[in-house]
Amino acid sequence: MLWWIDSRAAPIPACADTAKQRALELGCSHGAFLIQLRELGWECLGIEPAAEVASRAAERGFDVRVGPLEEVVAVDPQTFTPLSFDAVFAWMVIEHLHDPVATLRLVRELLKPGGTLSFSVPNFGCWERRAFGRFWYAMQLPTHLQHFTSGSLRRLLEINGFELLDLIHQRNVNNLVGSVGLWLRTKFPRWSVGERLIRWTDNPSALGLCLLAPIARLLAMMRQAGRLTVVVRRK
Repeated sequence: MLWWIDSRAAPIPACADTAKQRALELGCSHGAFLIQLRELGWECLGIEPAAEVASRAAERGFDVRVGPLEEVVAVDPQTFTPLSFDAVFAWMVIEHLHDPVATLRLVRELLKPGGTLSFSVPNFGCWERRAFGRFWYAMQLPTHLQHFTSGSLRRLLEINGFELLDLIHQRNVNNLVGSVGLWLRTKFPRWSVGERLIRWTDNPSALGLCLLAPIARLLAMMRQAGRLTVVVRRK
């Protein structure tokens, strides 16, 4: 549903017709995004820390490795050689990492000169985080180990050898709905509304997304969206 509400949320660079280009997705889950890559002509690999989920992507015909990036590269350095990928993707992954700096440096090694890294993270600098505080849905402690603002992301990427190409405020208000749900569930535990909003956030309906689209667009225009998509290039 992420791409349904905002096609810019998970952009795919054009694949050259003259040569097969390689793409790597970190946290590929069951392979939905890998399917999109394959349909657009990319030769793609996936990395997924959860073995059961990775098996579902493998059943779809993808080469998927289980574990964190650093361990996967160490086990199979011939597949993951330096300067061997044209693009790397990581949707809602970086915030889960114990050491994002080490991962970014390794990604830079894997990318060809001019190769791109595209990823998304919750926006810790948005208004909803300040408004809801500990009820902010994207806080998700201790699952989310890192939190980023647009400014901290710029600095992190610059010092690790990346050039910022685009920073997109997603037209997505799922975190906002979830935050309201968490607040209601805590303040009014006998009400079912809070729990229902939380369930909707995890599995949003097309109708709900359509109704919320004007708010999502407005917040994105104001650069106050709850999620950021970043596209950078290896210097």
